[in-house]
Amino acid sequence: MGISLSDGRYSPLALVMVLLGCLAVAIAVAVPSGWGGWGGRGGPRARAGRGRPRGLPLRAAGVRLACASCGIVVAAGPILRHPRYYAHGPAATAADVLAAAAGLLAGLTLLRCAVPPGGRWAYGPAHGRAAGGRVFWAVLGLALAAGVATVAAAPQPRIDVFHLLQVSTSGLARGTNMYRQQWAPDRAGYTAGGLFDVYPYLPGTSLLLAPFRWVLGDVRYGLLAALALAAVAGRALARRRDVARADAVAGHGSGVEPDTDPDLRVGDPGFGVGGHGGAAVAAGLLPLLVVVLPESMYALQQSWTEPLLVALLAVMVWAVAAGRTAPAVVAFALALASKQHVALLVPLAACWPSFGPRRTLAAAGLGVAVVAPWVIAAPGDFVDDAVRTNLGYEVLNHSLSIPGWAHHFGITLGFGATAVVLGAAYLLAWRARGGAAGFCAGSALVLLALDVMNKQTFFNHYTLPMGLLVLAVAAGAAAPPQRRVENRSREAPS
Repeated sequence: MGISLSDGRYSPLALVMVLLGCLAVAIAVAVPSGWGGWGGRGGPRARAGRGRPRGLPLRAAGVRLACASCGIVVAAGPILRHPRYYAHGPAATAADVLAAAAGLLAGLTLLRCAVPPGGRWAYGPAHGRAAGGRVFWAVLGLALAAGVATVAAAPQPRIDVFHLLQVSTSGLARGTNMYRQQWAPDRAGYTAGGLFDVYPYLPGTSLLLAPFRWVLGDVRYGLLAALALAAVAGRALARRRDVARADAVAGHGSGVEPDTDPDLRVGDPGFGVGGHGGAAVAAGLLPLLVVVLPESMYALQQSWTEPLLVALLAVMVWAVAAGRTAPAVVAFALALASKQHVALLVPLAACWPSFGPRRTLAAAGLGVAVVAPWVIAAPGDFVDDAVRTNLGYEVLNHSLSIPGWAHHFGITLGFGATAVVLGAAYLLAWRARGGAAGFCAGSALVLLALDVMNKQTFFNHYTLPMGLLVLAVAAGAAAPPQRRVENRSREAPS
């Protein structure tokens, strides 16, 4: 909500809401694992032979509150906030209507999921999963249709990102180096503003979007496909029952193992997808938040590339949970080869037992191999565009970040302040290490720390950590409750 209040630009209320959200994430990541935090390996824990996990009623109530909150935001967001900017005509109206329909369907379903078990409108255990599947695909279809209408309504948005992606992907077909291109024949005819002859990303971004440019004529269809892939991968992750098992095997020796007690399985309310019908529906719908967040069509219209990263990281996490480490390595490598700040996640991936240092090193090596041809061909141009340009950005007073706020008062925050905030985020992320949910939540916190301390942060930058938080919830929903194994005989007297 904070980033959509002023379309991702600074306002006092927007910054306050963003900072409150960051604080909530930091507290959630810092919660000790025994109290139902990420802990790396699932939800509430019970000691062997000690009955139901601690905190179950509180967690179930928290799940219902989260469903209700998400439902309200998702349902109301497209109706209250639908900036058009460069969109016009009947296609723009169709995009607004379709996005509103997708938000209403998803939001009302999530609100129904918040009804306590046994309530009049509560989903029953028998049909919860089937109903969730039908709603998921219906919402995704409506959102994709809204995306297609958005692209049609704004065929030439006046923003530099769109033009540099369109021209660079076309140039790939001719073997043109994107770091030596300009995005219009001359500056006089370039109406987009911003970057004119600078490619600020790593080449993986254009490599991944090029097929959509060549076949469909617009890179934004690739971004729309990435959103769909992220949602589908997130749903597949939430429906898996072996996430915690894989994490426990990778992190053996922790004294924690998946619960096998039939009376303490995932079927309890508040434990992921196997609970009452509402929990099953909610777990399958939450990944749609990457597609139907407020102003998601505005982000698509602007051609912002974060959907690629969300999709690649979603595939990575799902592949690790499924035991398919090769696709996980490739997905992480492509993310590293697409955007520079993904490198901040390398330490967290190395600390995730199911991925580990060896696969992290392999992904980093593969990412370097993808980027290397452009570095070798034009090292000076590459450094100027991909490194110096990003480091040399000035602080903007409409940046939705603390430096942007401080700039209004003539205060300049140096790199030292950013380093302190990032260091604190890494320490908290280290506490959450161990499992898929912990990796996603810790990664989201680190990227949020970067965003709130960056010189230029806007709507799109926050959508990546938001997507990672959705993946964290999906991974947590898939994890069964755990029990702490104690070294004591079952024959010991009570």
